[in-house]
Amino acid sequence: MKKLITLIGAIVLGFTIVSCSTNPTEKILNEVNEFFAQAETKLQAIDNAEDLFNFVKSFDLDRDLFGENLDKKYGMDDNGVYKGMTAEGMESLFSQISERATKYNDLEYAKCGEIMEPFIARVEKAVNALHENFYSDAPEIDDNLVEEYLNSVNALEPYADIVPEELADRYYKVDSLMSEMFGEEEE
Repeated sequence: MKKLITLIGAIVLGFTIVSCSTNPTEKILNEVNEFFAQAETKLQAIDNAEDLFNFVKSFDLDRDLFGENLDKKYGMDDNGVYKGMTAEGMESLFSQISERATKYNDLEYAKCGEIMEPFIARVEKAVNALHENFYSDAPEIDDNLVEEYLNSVNALEPYADIVPEELADRYYKVDSLMSEMFGEEEE
């Protein structure tokens, strides 16, 4: 009888230890998914460059803080592995987190393209008009076109950090036309 009670006590103790040191992967992934889902909802509601720029900049900080809070909440051992996990489990977790972050990054990139495209199109329109005028039969620099070009570049400049690569390539193309027409600026 004493052995049976000891055995039952050992089983209960084993279950208690296992339940106290459960693998936190599912909890962490739920928190990560919730974090990015909230960000995606906010991102989708943005309809102007200033709000998008501010959101992207603050989200970079929020993401760092979120990661730091996960590390504090779940604790790490000396090898940088969350308590209750193995190195392989940690690698798998980070892979899943990376996939989720990539999904968010794709949405952010698309939103940046959507919001910033009109800015690039405005610069292109001004440069193309200047280029056409410059190479016409009777070239004369139209001050209104120059002013529109300068205004379009000034409107774009504060948000340059959120211009997606494809749009930046379009900008560099028309910027090279400006250099072709007016030469390189001295610094």
